[in-house]
Amino acid sequence: MNWHYDNPIVNGEYLCCIKDYSFPIPLNWYDGDWGDWNKDGDGEWIPFDNDLVVCYTSFQEIPMPENW
Repeated sequence: MNWHYDNPIVNGEYLCCIKDYSFPIPLNWYDGDWGDWNKDGDGEWIPFDNDLVVCYTSFQEIPMPENW
């Protein structure tokens, strides 16, 4: 897996390493900010502190198991 330390170019969902967390978290990159869409029906953007995101990878870059 390739981890990236700059900001994404394309809006979308990424798997992110967050400061003080021991596991990766999926977040969305949208127009220069990390966050997530409220899935409770209103579709509101919930921002996340950009400074806490250390690195990220695209879900397409995660290798699949052999013979998948």
